[in-house]
Amino acid sequence: MLGITLVNLIPALKPLAGITPPVGMSATRDIFWAFMYLTALGSGGIKPCVSSFGGDQFKEDSPRERKWRSRFFNFFYAVINIGSLVATTVVVGVQESKGYGIGFGIPTIFFGVAIAAFIFGYKLYVRLPVEGSPFTRIWRVCAGAVAKRKMAAPASPTDLYEPPPDAKKNVQFKMPHTHHMQCLDKAAINTGDIYQVSLTEVEETKAFLGIVPLFMCICIYQMAYDPIFTLLPYPGNVMDRRMGSTEIPASSISFANTFGVLFTVAIYDFIVVPITQKMNRPISMTLRIGLGFVIQIMALVSAALIEMARYKLVQSKGLVAKFNAGGATADAMNPAYTEPMSIWWQFIPYFLTGMSEVFTNIGTMELFYTQVSPGMRSLGTSVYLLTVAVGTYMASALNMLVTVASPNDLWVANNPLFGHYDWYFWLNAAILTAGLGAYVTIARGYKEKPVTGAEQAKQAE
Repeated sequence: MLGITLVNLIPALKPLAGITPPVGMSATRDIFWAFMYLTALGSGGIKPCVSSFGGDQFKEDSPRERKWRSRFFNFFYAVINIGSLVATTVVVGVQESKGYGIGFGIPTIFFGVAIAAFIFGYKLYVRLPVEGSPFTRIWRVCAGAVAKRKMAAPASPTDLYEPPPDAKKNVQFKMPHTHHMQCLDKAAINTGDIYQVSLTEVEETKAFLGIVPLFMCICIYQMAYDPIFTLLPYPGNVMDRRMGSTEIPASSISFANTFGVLFTVAIYDFIVVPITQKMNRPISMTLRIGLGFVIQIMALVSAALIEMARYKLVQSKGLVAKFNAGGATADAMNPAYTEPMSIWWQFIPYFLTGMSEVFTNIGTMELFYTQVSPGMRSLGTSVYLLTVAVGTYMASALNMLVTVASPNDLWVANNPLFGHYDWYFWLNAAILTAGLGAYVTIARGYKEKPVTGAEQAKQAE
């Protein structure tokens, strides 16, 4: 961030419209992109660690602190959205009026303050011991299970190899035996060879592999989440964008998403959770994720209905014929082609998408953190972030497939007066509905990792 700020402040590097910087545009561009890639690298390091490190501050064996941890994930996600809201409203305004140097300088200063605050509180933090690469342990368990596949399993799990946590080359935590994926148990048969692993390492691998089917379902959610933000701004450009005497950019209505997140976090944390706990019917993490699927389907359906109504207005007002009469120089963004439908209708799908995030994204973040071993929590949150990346690529692939399948009548046309945006939203709603069915099937058979001694005994029965 400091490098990007300096590129936009130092006169020798600062790019200006129509003026080549003294060092040359090529040098400025290379330096700028070098710092951009450094920002991406830093984000890849901090994002999976910051939420897991925050979760580590709460005691696993304390029911009270586990509730606090769940609340932490809620407000952690809410604060991220507050930061995004401030960035897109306040910082962008300053950037437009004062320049990119000041615009980038503001978050740079705040990032520096955040680093200083983090270092200042270093001695107060709970820091778990480093356990090494979790991928190495997963590989050793899988290799051991294959190598010992023909050996007879012991009559009791207590006969499997489990040295004390402080033993050399052993992880510093213990996990109880579970009865699923029993083919991996053979990796912990005590043979003392190069494939020897402990029962805890086997259970750690089971826990990680257990979230993989859920991961694939969450990727479908992230795919269907994407068109709300990538597609709605196109029709928004030709809708009535007036707000009083001013006209807002089509992308600005996405602030409703942040409002949806903040509103739902407050309602869920302060009203829904206390009520369900008093009824002794707390909402499980898997149920919470599923509710997010349902709400996102509602968001896609609302977007499809809005687009259906918009296309009817386009036809009834003769805007397509009017545009075609304008010839090759006609521009769909011209106010002459503005549709008499308020962009504020898009508030609904954006708001519903924000609500769905609180259930699915936060629920997934918490589940992938809590249901893996203490030595894999950063990996678990990384897997959650991976669902976003995979879902985005899936959305791009779907868009390309639809484009190839409809070359003569594009669903997602560059000109929002044409195309079938409503069909595309219906398609995503249908895919997400199928994904919800797959998720429900998988989630019903999923067993959460036991935490307390009583839970461990119950699962062992």
